[in-house]
Amino acid sequence: MVLSLTVVLEDGHALNWDFDFSENGTLRLTNFLAIVRLPWVRLDFWKCPACTLDRKNTPMCPVAMVLAQYALDLADRKSIEQVKVYITESADRKTTIESVPLQKVAGELVRLAVFQSQCPVGRKVKPAMASLHTFPASQEILRAFALFFALRSTGRDVGEDPEQVQFMHSLHEVFGYLSKRLENAGKGDVYLNAVVILHSLSTLFSLSAPELIQNAIAECRSW
Repeated sequence: MVLSLTVVLEDGHALNWDFDFSENGTLRLTNFLAIVRLPWVRLDFWKCPACTLDRKNTPMCPVAMVLAQYALDLADRKSIEQVKVYITESADRKTTIESVPLQKVAGELVRLAVFQSQCPVGRKVKPAMASLHTFPASQEILRAFALFFALRSTGRDVGEDPEQVQFMHSLHEVFGYLSKRLENAGKGDVYLNAVVILHSLSTLFSLSAPELIQNAIAECRSW
């Protein structure tokens, strides 16, 4: 589990982010005062159709709340900027990535915010996403999705399970509505591009789900 990231930008400026997870692995807000006045953080600002939260008890979108902390730092940055990243994970494991597009960093922040916050849609697959290391490859994310559905297989043909179909539709909406939220978050394109990439990845999973899940079922049986 990631504990902190330090991102060194092309101009030499360093951004330091600490991650606060609950005991069950839920990513939480750490700087409420910095984001409370941002309009796009409100729950009713492009609220997802499948969201079960209500404004009275949860006035702000959990995903937006988490992302807002980093969006303020990256509001005017470009996605193609190459950065250096220092990663600290649990068990005091430290990793350095010498050069990576800032878009990939933002993509990891979006992944954590959607799947490990209190988002009613994303948290359904939190166990699968939480098992991944920091900055997983696209194929690793697809495999995690496949294993999640394989372990919950109802015996129906892939694509005919109403729960699976409904979840993927809701997940597409989460990324689509998140793009709407972030349209005016800053002058840069890093966050929008990061959301688009994850949206495309979820669409790819939907299209290739039969093969991926069947492979995952075979993998589970081999255990």
